[in-house]
Amino acid sequence: MIPFLYVLFFLSGAAGLLYESVWSRYLSLFVGHGAYAQVIVLVIFLGGMAAGAALVSRFTGRLRDPLYGYALIEVGVGILGLLFHDVLYLPITTFSYDVLFPALGGGAVVLVAKWAIAGLLILPQSILLGATFPLMSAGVLRRMPNRPGGVLSWLYFSNSLGAALGVLVAGFYLVALAGLPGTIIAAAILNLVVGLGALIASKSDTGSDLAPPGTVDVALGYPLDLDLLSQKTLLRVLLALSAGTAVASFIYEVAWIRLLSLVLGSATHSFELMLSAFILGLALGAFWIRKRAEHITRPLLMLAWIQVFMGMLAAASLAFYGWSFNWMAGLMEAVGRTDAGYVMFSLLRYGIALVIMLPATFCAGMTLPLITRSLLVSGTGEKAIGAVYGSNTLGSIAGAGMASLVIIPMLGLKGTLLLGAIGDMLLGVWLGWVLLRHGGQVRQLLSRGVFAVVVIPLVVALGVRLDRALLTSGVFRTGQALASVQDTIVSYRDGRTATVAATKSGGRRLTIATNGKPDGSLAPVWLTACTAGDSLRTMGGDDPTQVLLALITMAHRPDARTAAVIGHGTGMSSHTLLASPALESLVTVEIESQMVPASRIFYPANRRVFDDPRSRHVFDDAKAYFAAANTTFDLIMAEPSNPWVSGVSGLFTDEFYARVGRYLAPGGVLGQWLHTYELTDELVLTVLSAIHRNFSDYAIYAVNLADLLIVATPAGRLPEPDWRVIELPALKEDLCHFHPLRADELTATRLTSRAALGGLLDQITPNSDFYPVLDLGAERARFLGRAAAGIEGLYAGVFDFAGPPTLTPALVPAEGLESALTAIPRVRQLNLAATLRAKTMELGTDSSWTFELSEERDERAIEWRRALSGGAPRSWAVWSRGYWAAFGLWHAGSRGYLDPDFRRDVLGFLERHRAPDAVRAVVGFREGLAGRDWGAAVESARVLRQAVGEGDRWVDPDPLREGTVMAWLALGQSDSAAAVFAELDSLVSRSPGDLRVRLLRSYLEGDLQKP
Repeated sequence: MIPFLYVLFFLSGAAGLLYESVWSRYLSLFVGHGAYAQVIVLVIFLGGMAAGAALVSRFTGRLRDPLYGYALIEVGVGILGLLFHDVLYLPITTFSYDVLFPALGGGAVVLVAKWAIAGLLILPQSILLGATFPLMSAGVLRRMPNRPGGVLSWLYFSNSLGAALGVLVAGFYLVALAGLPGTIIAAAILNLVVGLGALIASKSDTGSDLAPPGTVDVALGYPLDLDLLSQKTLLRVLLALSAGTAVASFIYEVAWIRLLSLVLGSATHSFELMLSAFILGLALGAFWIRKRAEHITRPLLMLAWIQVFMGMLAAASLAFYGWSFNWMAGLMEAVGRTDAGYVMFSLLRYGIALVIMLPATFCAGMTLPLITRSLLVSGTGEKAIGAVYGSNTLGSIAGAGMASLVIIPMLGLKGTLLLGAIGDMLLGVWLGWVLLRHGGQVRQLLSRGVFAVVVIPLVVALGVRLDRALLTSGVFRTGQALASVQDTIVSYRDGRTATVAATKSGGRRLTIATNGKPDGSLAPVWLTACTAGDSLRTMGGDDPTQVLLALITMAHRPDARTAAVIGHGTGMSSHTLLASPALESLVTVEIESQMVPASRIFYPANRRVFDDPRSRHVFDDAKAYFAAANTTFDLIMAEPSNPWVSGVSGLFTDEFYARVGRYLAPGGVLGQWLHTYELTDELVLTVLSAIHRNFSDYAIYAVNLADLLIVATPAGRLPEPDWRVIELPALKEDLCHFHPLRADELTATRLTSRAALGGLLDQITPNSDFYPVLDLGAERARFLGRAAAGIEGLYAGVFDFAGPPTLTPALVPAEGLESALTAIPRVRQLNLAATLRAKTMELGTDSSWTFELSEERDERAIEWRRALSGGAPRSWAVWSRGYWAAFGLWHAGSRGYLDPDFRRDVLGFLERHRAPDAVRAVVGFREGLAGRDWGAAVESARVLRQAVGEGDRWVDPDPLREGTVMAWLALGQSDSAAAVFAELDSLVSRSPGDLRVRLLRSYLEGDLQKP
């Protein structure tokens, strides 16, 4: 029966961590992910558990069978778990946002109300969970009173092991499978199963089978140092030790998690691995002491030595920590970028976390069983179990709160960990001093303990150097254990939520990074004044993103008077918006306060965000700020960090967009940044689907090689952009080093719109607070090196998927002017086509082609164009393939446009050499699509489809199907389009999951003629 109870308590531990993981997500959604929010969520949870342990410890001795009470508690927790999402969380939080908070009028009263509601949501369950350990422990001890040390150790071990596994199961499996509601239901079912099992176990024992309350039958036969202290003094000392060691342990935990996030990454899965490793160390320590606990002759001395060794091992972990960067670099090199490789990658990261945490947490795991057993055998009774558990939990609250909010900002990560180590060693010395005062023989402990307290921290502080270049390397992304030797770290700050570093890269770029991940950069030229005669430049790196996010959003609402920016970053978005003289106020919401002083590395390029009286900063989670601000804005710019960073994906959800739309004034617009690197098409579509569900109209712009901007409005049509914003004097002054921005190239950055994507997005499940597919999948996508290639290539094929062809305006190549935005693929393509057009006259006479070519393909296309003045081709099939490539080059980036010179030369060549009908069909099909002559396109396609049926592929089936289907749809002939789609389905090479194929299907199912 006893092993069965241990199994039940294992399952209870797993359920408890499922609750903690999910409650943390739920409450963070309600109150925000800020540093204070994270700590207060932990305080509510642990505080409730401490209260539950303290309350139940007062009357366990009066219960005939505590196991029966334990069973009822587990059932109660399970019932509340089943009710949590639909009956408690959703109605209460919805009422708060829609009724209560607006009625309170904002300010501090809303903050108080929010935390009171958050506390009430989980406090009852937390109190019940806190009661489980004392009740289970008392119930098992009644059945096995002769081995209190072993019983308590097994209980701590089984519960902690369940918790360590519960973290991993929740994070890596259950949330992905069933979302937050399903995970909490799974935890509730575990509670009900455990409660039923405990009820059966309780009923199987009669009253005569149980020992009386408080009975501890231990015959040691040798003296204990417990006898040196009175029972009252012993209780005070051991409860203080229980609380003190918890303070130190949670200081370790917070410091280790922050340190390891620089190695393993700061994604949610990384935190789950670290938390599980920490708890597993506690479990293994309890397991090791299980048999030895009954035979320790001097338990207080043992506890003192454990505290000293724990502090020493925690301090020593800093030495191993430096090596972990090299381990991670080797891991990144050795593990293949596959799904199986990701599993191995996660397991090995878990191993790195264990190497750092296990030695000290192993010691910590021994303390509570020893402390509780010592109080039991001294005659304190069963109330000792709850008292020790409660005091330890209160210490955990203090340690976590002080480390996160006070110690790390003051001492940094290294200093915080050393402070925790000193605290543990001092606890050991203090316990030794208590024993010495009462006649104990502990001089060796005291001398060595004092030596350790003085020497170990000093040796580690002076001898273990945490190279800042190492800490800022971002090894979890780059696979390189050191940053570039040319990088100079200008600023390095350990903030409350992240480590922020600002660097200069060998005179090339200035970068700001959080936890080793760059959040933005600028070229040094931005920091210099312009002088007459300076050569004008193009923008590289992050520069186009920095400028265009704010500029394009502003162009959709140039008269905006109030604005908010989510995420300070480099400060350039806020600075650019403040170039508008119409803007009266702008608030920049940043979760990590250290980002702002670190971003001064970019001054004066971002000067307005610091100097302009219209600008102010708010350091808070964006959701929490908007909920409490009780105001609306004409423009909101959302530029948070990458969504694989823990907590950030909550700013890309269905629920967030539903809320943020309410914070926009009538006619207001949202500008949302989203990257396509390190993501998949499917993950990007989940974000676009969330925007699609909550905004009536939107346009998507490519603002860099792999950066998107979605500009959306919650009601009505999105206003057309007013590109006159590029003439704002302040903005022109900012951009004086670069080629002037032009309206035509800004128009070319438009990638697609609601009209094109709406049908597909209606079929996509959006990223949600409660089903966080982006948070769960983004880290995997980053590891696998994925990119949302389908999104990036919407205009790269034979047909432009930017929108309905009958509604999408033509896009004509530029006139060969230099551009500042050639980092944006379409702008570069348009300028390339313009340059080729300008060289057309030279092609027939000049043999010295000097245009800088980027690919061998371009050279072949140019040679093909030369050949138009020559004789008939040896192979019309080869000529047709050359035509297809050359046409794409000369019309690169354009839409609804035919180069008249190119067309004249091609048609003349066909006439002179009496080209076959199939070749003329190739030209007619391509020209029909480009010039929007849909009738010519489908007629030419008929010839090409017939040739395909006869085994002659003059055009690849993929572009043939795409172009023909889109042409029939433009003619309003959806049945013909569907017939062609089905006819060529077996011949195409693109998979059904390819974005272009999925878009075609959505067009066939809807009406492409409608905006």
